[in-house]
Formats: sequence, C-alpha cells, structure tokens
Amino acid sequence: MNKKSLIKSNLNRTSTVSEIEMLLNLLQMGDPPEGDIMLLILMAAFAGGDILLLKFGLAITKAKKRTGMKWVAVSFLIQFGVIFFISSPLFLLGFAGEFKGAPEVIIPIIIFCTFIDLNVINVIHQVGLKRSLTVVSIIILPIVFIMVNMGSILSNIM
Repeated sequence: MNKKSLIKSNLNRTSTVSEIEMLLNLLQMGDPPEGDIMLLILMAAFAGGDILLLKFGLAITKAKKRTGMKWVAVSFLIQFGVIFFISSPLFLLGFAGEFKGAPEVIIPIIIFCTFIDLNVINVIHQVGLKRSLTVVSIIILPIVFIMVNMGSILSNIM
C-alpha cells in the first residue's frame, strides 16, 4: 500500500470512528428528541415511502416508459421540486410566523399541485391522463403532508 492510500484509509477510519462516537454521545444524552425532530424524521420516511408508492402506482397503471427505479426516483424529485416551488407561499407564511393551517391558503395550493403533478407524471412516464390520475391519487397525500408540516415547522422556528 502506498503512502497516499494509507493516509486516505486512516482518514476514512478516523472519520467513521468519530461519527460513531458522536452518535453514541447523542444517544446517551437521555432526553428524547423534540417533536420537530421526530416530525422531520417522519417526513423523510414519508418521502422514501412515496417513491415506493410512485413505483407501485406506475406498476398498477402498466406504464411502459421510464419505470426503472432510477427514473422513478428522478420523477419523484422533479415532482417534489415543482410542488415545493408551488408551495412556497406556505413557507413564506411559515417564515413570517403567520401559518395557522388555514384552509383558504392550503386548498388552492393542493389543487394546483395536483394538476401540475398529474401533468408531470404524464409527460415523464407517458401513461395518459386517466392513468396519471390514479398515480397522483396514490402519491399526493404524503407530499401534501410533507409540505404542510414544513410550513408548520417554519412557523414554530420563528
């Protein structure tokens, strides 16, 4: 083993050991994580589950194009990014501390996000609008859950 790879190997081993020590210190603190941290973990789990739901929805509708897991993940990221952009008023309200979960704000955003998501799925996977509606009906609730809770968390921070 040359000197460069030996240094790199020791550096990787050292960083792994320090990461494990940090994790053990965090676990030994004794206090359970705050509600916001648990909510963030739940939102990450919903995002991962939503990718699997998208794959399931594409299998149900018998999509022929771009059904590999790589394309499904990219499709989810595109959909999530578009919905994130559309949901930005929720985040602005959260930063201002004015987000109270008012339906007059959330419902139009959800309807617009559903319409855009329907078209994004149709364009990427080319399953048709009727079948895209089936896929959207499966995956829209976890995405809305994530977006609404992000606005709520931002409201609690300020």
